[in-house]
Amino acid sequence: MNWLPFPPRFTPTSAPHAHLEENFCRNPDGDSHGPWCYTTDARIPFDYCALRRCDEDQPPSILEPPDQVLFEKCGKRVPRQDERPSRLRVVGGQPGNSPWTVSLRNRHGQHFCGGSLVKEQWVLTSQQCFPSCHEPLVGYEVWLGTMFQNPQPQEPGLQRVPVAKMVCGPSDSQLLLLKLERPVTLNQRVALICLPPEQYVVPPGTKCEIAGWGETRGTGNNSVLNVAPLNVISNQECNVKYRGRVQENEMCTKGLLAPVGACEGDYGGPLACFTHDCWVLEGIIIPNRVCARPRWPAVFIRVSVFVDWIYKVMRLG
Repeated sequence: MNWLPFPPRFTPTSAPHAHLEENFCRNPDGDSHGPWCYTTDARIPFDYCALRRCDEDQPPSILEPPDQVLFEKCGKRVPRQDERPSRLRVVGGQPGNSPWTVSLRNRHGQHFCGGSLVKEQWVLTSQQCFPSCHEPLVGYEVWLGTMFQNPQPQEPGLQRVPVAKMVCGPSDSQLLLLKLERPVTLNQRVALICLPPEQYVVPPGTKCEIAGWGETRGTGNNSVLNVAPLNVISNQECNVKYRGRVQENEMCTKGLLAPVGACEGDYGGPLACFTHDCWVLEGIIIPNRVCARPRWPAVFIRVSVFVDWIYKVMRLG
C-alpha cells in the first residue's frame, strides 16, 4: 500500500489498542502536547488537533481514591417499597432492584432483551438482540421504572419510551446503542449507571451482579426482575476452561456449583460492579454456549474497551 505523502509509524495493525481504524485525532505515542494526526501537506508530516482535553469531558475515574470520586448522577439506588424478601431463585437470582436495567419491547409489547440506561436518552445493549443494525424500529419501546415483566399500564413509575435510532458498535464489540425518542425522567425507580474509565480491568474477586427478566429454568419467577451476585475472575483463569478463546474485549465471572447466570431474555443487560459507593457498568450480557452452566465461568463484553466509542456516539447524537 502506498501511503502519501508520509508513511505512518502507527497503524491499526501496529497499534491495535489505539483505536486507529477511522480517521480521527489520536495519541498512540502519548505525546505530551495531546492528540495529533498525519496531514496531506508534504511540508508538514503531522499536526496537533485543537481538541478539549479528555478530562474536561469524561466523568471521574473509579480508579481515583473514593473521597475524590464524584458520581453525582449515576450508579446510585435506593431501596424500593415494593421490594419483598424472597428465596425465589436471570437463573439462580432473586427479585431485586436495578433501576438502570431496562426492558426492550417489540412491536407487540413483549419483552425480548435487557439493556442499561447510560444517559437519559441512551440505552446500551447487545447486537444479538436485533436481527440487523438496520432493523426498522417502528413500534419498539424501552420500559423503565418497573420490577415486573408485564406491569399494569397504570403502574406508578412505569415509563414507556419509543426507540428512535440504533447505532451498532465496532465489529468486535457486539454492542448496540439505542437512542430514545425523548429523555427519560430520573427518579428513585429510574437511574443512570456509571460508565467505567477507558481500558479499565476489573480486579479479580470484585463483587458484581447481573439483572434481567429472562428465563430462570425453573429456579425462580421470571415475571419479576431477578438479580444474581457474581464474582469477577481474571481472563487468564477463565481461559483455563475456555482454552484461550476469551479475548481482551471480554471478561468473566466465576463459575459456581449451583446454576447462576444469564439466559435468553437477559441478553443485553448489565453486569454491574460496586466501586466507590457507585454501581458501574463493567460488562454486557451476551449469549454463552450454555446458560448458567454449573462450574463454568460466564463471559461478558468488557465495556471499558469501548467507552470511547460510547461517548462519541452520544456526543454526536
